Amino acid sequence: MFTWIKEHKTILITILATVGIIFYLYACESKVKSLDGTNHLIDRQELQLQLNHFIDTAQLRFASLDRQDKIRAIILQNALVLIQGQPFNPIGIITAAAAVYGVSQGGQNITKVVKEKRKKRKVNNGES
Repeated sequence: MFTWIKEHKTILITILATVGIIFYLYACESKVKSLDGTNHLIDRQELQLQLNHFIDTAQLRFASLDRQDKIRAIILQNALVLIQGQPFNPIGIITAAAAVYGVSQGGQNITKVVKEKRKKRKVNNGES
């Protein structure tokens, strides 16, 4: 048996090295640190999910900023119309009041959702 191994040692080493490399290439996937600041390692699919989440969150926040800027512009336009001495514009005042009401309701809804999520998180974590 030892003589056979001595005669075929280059073939055996080549086969073992090839099997080892193939195992490494197929079994060990590449990983990087997470985008959320934690030190755990994630693979390509998880990284793509986190990236999509960050992009979606940024787009939602940009949309919120755009909506707030539009509301501010409507209020300023109506204020300028009143200051310039033009006739009273009830539709403009109603629009401005509706905008202010919508922003305040949106803020209340967001606050309520955040408080409910905090309560659920506390219950899930076992805190009192």
